[in-house]
Amino acid sequence: RTTIVSVEGAYHGHTGLALAAGSGSERALFHNELPGFVRVPYNDLDALEAAVDERTAAVILESIPATAGFPMPAPGYLAGVRAACDGAGALLVLDEVQTGLGRTGTTWYFQQEDVTPDLLVAGKGLSGGVYPIAATLMTADLHRFFGDHPFSHVSTYGGADLGCVAAAEVCDIIGEPGFAERVQAVGRRLETAFADLAFTVRRRGMLLALVFDEEHGGMTAMKALFDRGVYAFFASFDPRVLQFKPALVATDDDVEAIVATVRDAFPPLR
Repeated sequence: RTTIVSVEGAYHGHTGLALAAGSGSERALFHNELPGFVRVPYNDLDALEAAVDERTAAVILESIPATAGFPMPAPGYLAGVRAACDGAGALLVLDEVQTGLGRTGTTWYFQQEDVTPDLLVAGKGLSGGVYPIAATLMTADLHRFFGDHPFSHVSTYGGADLGCVAAAEVCDIIGEPGFAERVQAVGRRLETAFADLAFTVRRRGMLLALVFDEEHGGMTAMKALFDRGVYAFFASFDPRVLQFKPALVATDDDVEAIVATVRDAFPPLR
């Protein structure tokens, strides 16, 4: 099989094939236009179904694309992607680098959609902010490949002992009773507190996108919050949007300080 299907506005990294699966603007910067990569609009199931055929090795997408401003998947979209893959015999690869590890109120976002990928990519939050580490998870059936075809050099950057210690602690924390419920409660508190401000909110758990009307509103908002001691990054592929992802272990005092700071930066509309 010779093709990979991904979505427009995706970002999967800046190396090799990950870059080839991403946005056109990013590929052009690094002269990375490889054959065999097909891109379709996110949330357009008809376009994806038309693109996936007997030549397709895999479909890769972020469950909720971060750099595109966290557009939320339409009801049934991810299930439809899974069905299209199954129908063509292709693999489904979900990138949950930003949405995984409890960020959306479940360990993985795909659990909320009742969809299971063949491969799953995790990172960022896996480190607990201590030491960079990422992971690729796969079904037992796919993992048998490594038993049948063992090789010693599986990763240039593998073997991060300190990162593994941090990741183990992160997994323990997100598995604690009440952790997921706390994430959902804090997310609701933030969404409610922001309801009368000069932006709209997209949210799953404590993953929020603040969407402004202005073309570069997310960039302006980033500066306004940075000046007040809060760091949040705009969405590069939709600069109207500010990605807003408070620490999952934020205390009640932290949350109220965040609310006060945001409300100071963006006064109510009424």
